[in-house]
Amino acid sequence: MINLSRLSLDRTPPLWVPLQFMITAPLFAVLFALLMLWLGPQTLLSRWMPGLIGATHVLVLGYLAMVMFGAMQQLLPVVAGSPLPRDLLTSRVTHGLLALGTPFLGIGLATTQPWAVQVGGALVLGAMAIFIIGALISLWRSRARGPTLTGLWLAVISLLMAMVLGGWLASGHLGQGWPLPRYMTDIHLIWAFFGWIALLIAAVAYQVVPMFQMTPEYPRLFARGYAPLVFTLLILLTLPIWLPVPGWLAPLAGATLAAALAAFAAITLWLQSRRRRRNADVTVHFWRTGLIALLAAIGLWALAHLLPGWNPRGPLSLLPAWLFLAGFAMSIINGMLYKIVPFLVWLHLNNQRLSTGNLRAPIPNMHEVIPLRLTRWQLYLHWLALAGTVGALFWSVLFTPALLLLAASNGLLTWNLAHGARQFRRWHRILTTPNPALNANRTS
Repeated sequence: MINLSRLSLDRTPPLWVPLQFMITAPLFAVLFALLMLWLGPQTLLSRWMPGLIGATHVLVLGYLAMVMFGAMQQLLPVVAGSPLPRDLLTSRVTHGLLALGTPFLGIGLATTQPWAVQVGGALVLGAMAIFIIGALISLWRSRARGPTLTGLWLAVISLLMAMVLGGWLASGHLGQGWPLPRYMTDIHLIWAFFGWIALLIAAVAYQVVPMFQMTPEYPRLFARGYAPLVFTLLILLTLPIWLPVPGWLAPLAGATLAAALAAFAAITLWLQSRRRRRNADVTVHFWRTGLIALLAAIGLWALAHLLPGWNPRGPLSLLPAWLFLAGFAMSIINGMLYKIVPFLVWLHLNNQRLSTGNLRAPIPNMHEVIPLRLTRWQLYLHWLALAGTVGALFWSVLFTPALLLLAASNGLLTWNLAHGARQFRRWHRILTTPNPALNANRTS
């Protein structure tokens, strides 16, 4: 059984508030794959290639940030008991600005077109500013406490840091004589990857892993200390940019950060091994894929720092970052979507049934919202795409088939999530007819 006692489900926003972000996001992974195919395998020669920088922003902003914005607009009312101000208007404006600005920014960076970077950057920064201000107001108003709220606070502040640094870097691409501070790139990345993405995934995991995967709760000491520790380490890694600090500080902070991320992955895998249901479903497979990929990325990072003279160049130097983005973040988010979307569809249909007094009217359970067969096929495509894209860093002959698999996987994910939305509309119409139970029987 799902434990809903700690959630303020009566404050859940309209279904389309989070769903518009979640259905749109996989399309940007398709756009990423198509953009990379158009740019060609030479894009992987260096992390500084304009094409790779632009395509990466399409994936990070269009896929990862898009889903996370939607998830936050669902989490804040339900977990924190405090919705974003003007949540309907905020969601529409944020979604519109981010969906429109991301292609301009990504393609502008990839093709070195300053006007596109300027237009896209303005739209994306506007979306982020609106979201961050709204989220901070919501968190400030919340009376809830606990590890999830701490994680949300620090994730949003990390996003603010990444946004400011990203805007600073983008100004150098405008062709107006402004300096391009390349030395800030790594700081921008660590706040985006390990602050915003990793902290938000952990904050959400404290809720969804025990609730949906039927595991024990995260250890209390770890849950309370993880987000503050990671956030403190990010500050320590940022200090050398502006202040004279001992030379050992950054390596020590980096090693501790890697250990903290590895601990999150290991503890989550351990909790999943103690599930009350022994048969792992599709979402658990996505989670395990992501957590193993995170451990692999950390292991490669450790090897690069521990083995003298081992300094991979070219496409191989991109492997840890790709394992983090596609292996960890995309896999985890994929697994979350297959639980969150069916749950929201079921929740809104159940609320509709209660509001109309049709308590005996049938509604689909969570497993019926999205066909299991389709989710399995998408899992297999995701595995093939992940293996293929990792292989393409070693053998360029895999470049095209791997990206086609990535596009197919995310196209099917879009179809599956849209199927859940269609299920909601269908059953909503049934429940609002004069005799919903009779009509439901007729349609079964």
